[in-house]
Amino acid sequence: MKNHIFKIAFLLLLPLLSMAEEGFVIRGRISGVISGSVAISEFVHLRQDEKDDVFPDKARITNGEFYFSGKLAHPALVKLKISTRMIFVYLENTSYTIDCALDSLSGAQLKGGKLNNDWVTFMNSRKPSIEFIKKHPGSEISAYLALRDHSATLEKATAAHVLLSPEAQHTWSGQQLDAAIAALKKVDTGMVFPDLKMTDTKDTPFSVKKYAGKIVVLDFWASWCAPCRAYIPTLREHYNKYKDKGVQFVSVSVDDHQEKWQEAMKELKMEWTQTLADGGFQDGKGVKDALHIFYIPHVIVVGKDGKIAASLDSYKKDQLEKKLDELLQ
Repeated sequence: MKNHIFKIAFLLLLPLLSMAEEGFVIRGRISGVISGSVAISEFVHLRQDEKDDVFPDKARITNGEFYFSGKLAHPALVKLKISTRMIFVYLENTSYTIDCALDSLSGAQLKGGKLNNDWVTFMNSRKPSIEFIKKHPGSEISAYLALRDHSATLEKATAAHVLLSPEAQHTWSGQQLDAAIAALKKVDTGMVFPDLKMTDTKDTPFSVKKYAGKIVVLDFWASWCAPCRAYIPTLREHYNKYKDKGVQFVSVSVDDHQEKWQEAMKELKMEWTQTLADGGFQDGKGVKDALHIFYIPHVIVVGKDGKIAASLDSYKKDQLEKKLDELLQ
């Protein structure tokens, strides 16, 4: 009878045991620490609009030992605080151990997860991420690195994507890369420039459609962006060369504060059309949402037909003059 009751109780506990196994567990022993706590202090996200984090309750350290557990929506790079030390680890829902002295604590000391091992391998290599991706096409870390370092343009994103194995492409990071590519295709060359919400210096709504039938150069910048400010003299040269040839220049600020935008305009003496993008440079809004621009300066050329003729990131903006000459032929 007792065995029968025990079996029933065990069966009732199975769902709870299964739920526990779905999460992560870190069993630790840190010499040099008598008491303290363990907690995830930060999820290192690539896009703020991806945030939907549930931070696990912190765990107590007693006589140097602790048991820290929780559940992740997907594998993630996190900043883990153990006592007074911070380490970066690539965490997934699996079991880990860590056994070391506090003064030698590092992400490499976390044992048990393949992804963290791959992350440590990448960090220790001190090589460009594309090299790791080529060497480890099946690793989810490769998908993460492709998303982090190679999704600024459609060309870079698709080139990194094809290096990944089907397994890596189907990971969470791989799916995010797919979404980034889909978004980039919507603003690729030949697509109609979207209706980006902007206001001019008089706080009046502004649309690129105002210059329908003309070539429009849009320079995305911000008062706090040093490379953007450094590019203004070059942009002025282009403006003076092409303003009488039917080319309209528009600088689109992604500043959050109108006052700083206006101060920078006056300081830099930007005599062409100036606008402020709605949503600033916030993730999930404004230029990041409408144009998938995550780095500035960035230049977009819109043709007379209202379609994107060129999208030039900071590495390609020196091609602007050549592109304008082509469009004016």
